[in-house]
Amino acid sequence: MNSGIFILGGITFLIAFVLFKISAFIYLLQDIKEGKERSWLKLFQVFVVDLIILIAGVIGTGILFMTLLKMAHG
Repeated sequence: MNSGIFILGGITFLIAFVLFKISAFIYLLQDIKEGKERSWLKLFQVFVVDLIILIAGVIGTGILFMTLLKMAHG
């Protein structure tokens, strides 16, 4: 039960983050159409930041869901 709640928290964060990245990707495509260029270094920096946010967010949201479960069930 506990691992299921932790996984549910992680999945919840992943879905929210993916929806955010889809909107950011649409914004990036608009920039490309306008002729603005993006460097590989900048894209790699975004990748690293996104990876850190994903790791921290999945673990943090999983811990939050576990804490709420334990508080609700005493």
